[in-house]
Amino acid sequence: MKKICLSFTLILSTILTVNAQQDTLKSRDGDWGFVLNLTGLINNISIGNLTDGNTNNAILAKHHLTNDKVLRLGFGLKSVSNNTFTADSVNITAGRALQEVDSTEKRFDFSISAGIEKHLGTTRRLDPYVGGELAIGRIGATKIDANTDISDVTGTRTISRIIQRDGGFNFSLNAIAGFNYFFAERISLGAEFSLGYLYSAVGGDESESVVDTPVSGSQISTFIDRKAKSSSKGFAVNSTAGLMLSFYF
Repeated sequence: MKKICLSFTLILSTILTVNAQQDTLKSRDGDWGFVLNLTGLINNISIGNLTDGNTNNAILAKHHLTNDKVLRLGFGLKSVSNNTFTADSVNITAGRALQEVDSTEKRFDFSISAGIEKHLGTTRRLDPYVGGELAIGRIGATKIDANTDISDVTGTRTISRIIQRDGGFNFSLNAIAGFNYFFAERISLGAEFSLGYLYSAVGGDESESVVDTPVSGSQISTFIDRKAKSSSKGFAVNSTAGLMLSFYF
């Protein structure tokens, strides 16, 4: 009799657990998910990444440690490698000449963030939450190489310029409040607000070296070293630009 009662209790417990899980559309313990930005009107909806403290695209992943505790992990990066070429005629002392400018700009930014959410909802679809997050970002140093060739009937004058600027960093510590509304199994729309302390510092040393090679005569080299730095800090309220689309698996 005891074995029958025990078996019945185990079966009933399993059925209740399964029914409880099937009764919700929300993400749950062990799930991984990603968050995207949903913008535009009904006829012009677009999906994109969220942005980090450097205003670069970022990936935001979430992992359920338990049904109501969620780990947030963010990562953003941007690699800049811009090449520009122009050619135009110019006036010089000897008459007209062709000026060609070939320049390259390089920089690499990245950011990371980590946080925790406490989910409060007990309904089948609505999922409000509060939490906190720390975000750190690095703005890479900038290097610009620019070569200018000025050609006329006498030959070609070459001017080589290298500009280097220090980057910077930023960090923020934010309190978060938001909600998700699950319109399908593990898929939701929502919005998020944050209040936090923000600090950023950009710049420092900046140098410029120029090598001027004329058609005839001696090469001229110059070097300029200067400083340019700015910083900002304070509290700010932020919100997502549009709706947040989340999906879990």
